[in-house]
Amino acid sequence: MKQTFLDQQFFIFACLCLSVLRIYLEVISFDFAKLPLSKSMGVDRQQKFHKYGFYVSVGYLVLFAPEYLLL
Repeated sequence: MKQTFLDQQFFIFACLCLSVLRIYLEVISFDFAKLPLSKSMGVDRQQKFHKYGFYVSVGYLVLFAPEYLLL
């Protein structure tokens, strides 16, 4: 059986680091409306998009951080 990149622990750890970065940016009140992708959306759609991204980041942190904290 051949392992893929998605099965490796490094990929999970990299995504975990990105989710921590996303949560940190939310805590320091980073203005996500200034990002290039956000500028192309409407204000209401921007808020929904970034709120959903924050929830995904928190969920990923809650689900995968205990694996690294307990090792």
